Amino acid sequence: MDALLLAGEWCSELARKLSEQVGLPYHALITRKFPDGETYLRVPVGVAGRDVVLLICAGRRPNDALVEAVFSSVTLKRLGAGSVTLAMPYFPYARQDSEFQRGEAVSLAIVSKMLEDSGVDSIVTVDMHLHRFKSVSEVFSIPAYNVSVMPDLADYVRKTCGDCLVVAPDGEAEQWARVFSERLGTGYVVFEKKRLGDYYVEVRGALQGAERVVIVDDIISTGSTIATVAQALTASGAKEIIVACAHALLTDGAEARILGAGVKEIVASDTVVNPFMKVSAARALGEGVLRAIRGAR
Repeated sequence: MDALLLAGEWCSELARKLSEQVGLPYHALITRKFPDGETYLRVPVGVAGRDVVLLICAGRRPNDALVEAVFSSVTLKRLGAGSVTLAMPYFPYARQDSEFQRGEAVSLAIVSKMLEDSGVDSIVTVDMHLHRFKSVSEVFSIPAYNVSVMPDLADYVRKTCGDCLVVAPDGEAEQWARVFSERLGTGYVVFEKKRLGDYYVEVRGALQGAERVVIVDDIISTGSTIATVAQALTASGAKEIIVACAHALLTDGAEARILGAGVKEIVASDTVVNPFMKVSAARALGEGVLRAIRGAR
């Protein structure tokens, strides 16, 4: 298999792990910012006739990452790459998957089409936020693979909190709570959430007499939901609270907000660079990448 891995900014650690996982040579894209903010990009290695896995990490600067992805894909195809598989562990704009108010951009539809039009042949992502879709095949018109790091996170939590009751902060997170519950061999409960804005939520739910709990979600951004749920759990008798998530964006003081609400530990993957990367998404991502490459041949 004549293939290689190219990786953009914020991806060096995950790229090395993914390279080892799939057995592909790894090269870093050469990028920099011009004084006016425009992006410079260069592919540092020959790609003619080769299958290229393009690893783009979009959790920290999603707009820059999307420019990087489009520039890379178009350039790779111009240079004669046999195929381009975009590995984007955290897929940005997935939460804006509908027109909630008239006149809003349906960002997910725009971003997915933009990437497809750039020449990407297949896409691999990790625990994509699919609220109103059943699968990634409804989002993309090209082959797409949505792999999960949740089993890896659950196995990590099981080592220190095997008897933890699993808590989903809202109905959307129930699918992840179910995975944790099965791997821990414990029960789970689902809280109800009413969002009052970007930073404020109301939650309703109760414990089942458990003192040790793990709150599970796919994305943590401001941390408002997690903090509110943690406070409710403490009020219900929880003595030890762990939080686990795939994508720890942790914006706007989220870390302090969550820990200040009584959470003992945050367990996150490395899809987004963060201080709590205790589990790697390389295993799951590697499985998806190999499936995508085989499908391209």
